[in-house]
Amino acid sequence: MEQEAQALRAWAEARQLFHAIGGSSGRLTPAGRGGGAEMFSAAAAEALTRKPITAVGFNPNRGDKGTVIVYTARPLNAGERSELIESYDRQAEIEFKTARPLVVDPGAASLAAPINLARQWSRYTCGSSVSLGNVRDAGTLGCLVRDREGAIYGLSANHVTGGCSNARQGHPIVAPGIKDVGAGQPDPRTIGYHDRAGPFVAGDPATVPPHLNTDAAIFKLIKPDEISSWQGDFYDTPAEVGDPIEDAEIEKVGRSTRRTKGVIESELAGSHPVSYKTTVWISAEEPIEFRATVYFKPVFVLRGVRRAFAAPGDSGALVTQLGEGNRRTAVGILFAGRESDVSYMLPLRPLLDHLELTLVSGHIPPAGA
Repeated sequence: MEQEAQALRAWAEARQLFHAIGGSSGRLTPAGRGGGAEMFSAAAAEALTRKPITAVGFNPNRGDKGTVIVYTARPLNAGERSELIESYDRQAEIEFKTARPLVVDPGAASLAAPINLARQWSRYTCGSSVSLGNVRDAGTLGCLVRDREGAIYGLSANHVTGGCSNARQGHPIVAPGIKDVGAGQPDPRTIGYHDRAGPFVAGDPATVPPHLNTDAAIFKLIKPDEISSWQGDFYDTPAEVGDPIEDAEIEKVGRSTRRTKGVIESELAGSHPVSYKTTVWISAEEPIEFRATVYFKPVFVLRGVRRAFAAPGDSGALVTQLGEGNRRTAVGILFAGRESDVSYMLPLRPLLDHLELTLVSGHIPPAGA
């Protein structure tokens, strides 16, 4: 299944039809060395010169022999889709979806969901707004974690609270995030200090192992008794970590879209590039500009049910998976999403293992829970 998706991606790359980080489409070129067999008829593939492939995913749980999902920069029309599907002669079924090239800009967070002012500082929950203390952006506090010594930390995306690995240790983390500060809104407070991040190294996957990269950072809480492990007041962070399962039902609570439901649509074949752009202020006169492409593997594509699963500002949210009997496990960290597009998740287990952390559950539940 994965090999079939990898072969399709290699075919697209050899013919210059793969544009995961943007760029213009062009003419259909013949295969270079190692380009492999043709995947589609020449007439069908012509559509991909105008609407290039941005990612190729696979879902072993969809269809009798699994499904390869091809993501294009722009939607295919009915005729183009039909011609491509009919000319695809492989074992798996094939689907075509739309996903634009992925660019992460922390400052592009959309409007935040309303905040309950009366309860804001009696108990601040996961799924709420956070940011670096001097950067005008906002993301999501994903969950609480504990180290071997018992200290409690908040976890979010690296590009939210770690400055793409440019924030210095001890940098204040505030809630709500600076972008959500304004008249009539809760006063911001420093809730912790940046501690460390998981591996986040830019560079070509031939020289930088993409399976080691993750977009996550932790900050040490100042007053753990003010921060709840609950995801809003919807449900508690599960104590158990699970592995993502394609087509499984998932939920998350985020700063921008709050509680949403969806499914894990696919795992992307190969390493996936993500373009980042942000500015981190070390001091009033010491900005650090970060512009780079980071490759990750594995990356999972998430699709919302009835509405978008996430929007800018939801980065860092904890993704939970519902199994048999609605048994909830934590499976990933949301690190990108658009209202009109799919969302993306990195698996949680490798991050926690690397940083030697465990999930915190049952910490300051809502009244009556």
